[in-house]
Amino acid sequence: MTHYLCKFAKFENKNEMDAAARKHADIHWNAMNKTDRAVLEMIRCYSVKFLAAHLKHQTIELKLGVSNSTVRRTLRKLEKLQIIERIQFVRPVMSGLGANIYLIFPVNDQSKMNRGGQVAEPSNDAVPEPISENEPSFYKALNIQDPIKTSPLSGEKLSTTLFAKMKELLALTGDSSKAREFFAIYRVLTGRMLKFEIYQESKGIFEDLGHRAIYISVMATKKKKIHNLPGYFKGVLRELIDETFFEDIYQEYSVPVEALF
Repeated sequence: MTHYLCKFAKFENKNEMDAAARKHADIHWNAMNKTDRAVLEMIRCYSVKFLAAHLKHQTIELKLGVSNSTVRRTLRKLEKLQIIERIQFVRPVMSGLGANIYLIFPVNDQSKMNRGGQVAEPSNDAVPEPISENEPSFYKALNIQDPIKTSPLSGEKLSTTLFAKMKELLALTGDSSKAREFFAIYRVLTGRMLKFEIYQESKGIFEDLGHRAIYISVMATKKKKIHNLPGYFKGVLRELIDETFFEDIYQEYSVPVEALF
């Protein structure tokens, strides 16, 4: 599977990116302070594997020992100097903005990408996942009170293979009548991600995860009493999606902080 960060890459390989980062630092040396250079170096180090970095502000703060306002100010400065591009990233499973994606510009590429600084708009057709009142949500325009729909929308066809597998596995619990409810949960969690272009090639992976989640959930009923099987399935599926698509977002940072200054 092609890693989602690779689709944002502006370079063919790590050496090209490293050379561009060094040249940016040379060109803008007088305009940059040691924190600016440290943040740029951190973005470069996190970009080594996929030529793009997925970073939280908090990660930068902790690694460099600076404040949140300093991080924000530095990132804005690097953007203004056209050294980096920031892409806001929506993590649909968690219903909000995730860590931003940062790209180092080629030295001769001073044009902004069309997607820079924008967030893909959520579709009104998506069925939102209920969020507890204690869980922060960045989707202010989304009505989080809407219940999960337990049947497919009119005019839509079920993925007959996955739905049939769900129904077959649920029959092992003695009740397959809620197969549509389980399929609707699957549609809610995966539908949010499939709205975004970077996940369009992963439809088969999502179906595999849906099948694995229902299998794990049904097998769990053989070992313990589960009072809310749909809720259990939902938790398992979310966990599988996180492991599959977000496991590599926060890579171990191996460069000593002292080396950045």
